[in-house]
Amino acid sequence: MNQVLRAIPLLLIPTLLYAAVALASGADTRASLDQNFISFALPSGALFEITRGHALTLLAALMLFIEICKSTSTSRWALFENGLAFLIFTGALVFFLLNAAFGTIEFALIMVMMAIDFVSGFIVMTVSARRDVSFADSHA
Repeated sequence: MNQVLRAIPLLLIPTLLYAAVALASGADTRASLDQNFISFALPSGALFEITRGHALTLLAALMLFIEICKSTSTSRWALFENGLAFLIFTGALVFFLLNAAFGTIEFALIMVMMAIDFVSGFIVMTVSARRDVSFADSHA
């Protein structure tokens, strides 16, 4: 069961959270994303504010870091997860292009992170596979 859970792309979490915010707010997605999520005063006296959109983007960055660490594994589940990551990216791209609530910079950044996740997983698997396969010398 643990391997099955590892096969789920973690960038699905911020994507689903964004979808919940976008679908709940309807045409007012921008205003919903700009709402204050957390704020606190710094020792300098400045007020540090994080909006909902910033929080989703930060969560996606954290998930991307974990996904890149996970991509160092070359198991069958890693291959399956990379395929799922591509499918999720494709679905996100369709929503980005066709649904106005998903046409924000926050969602675009999450999509870019999905693309980086897929490409980095593909590169790691390709390099690992080339290392594991020895080619015969054709000049002998």
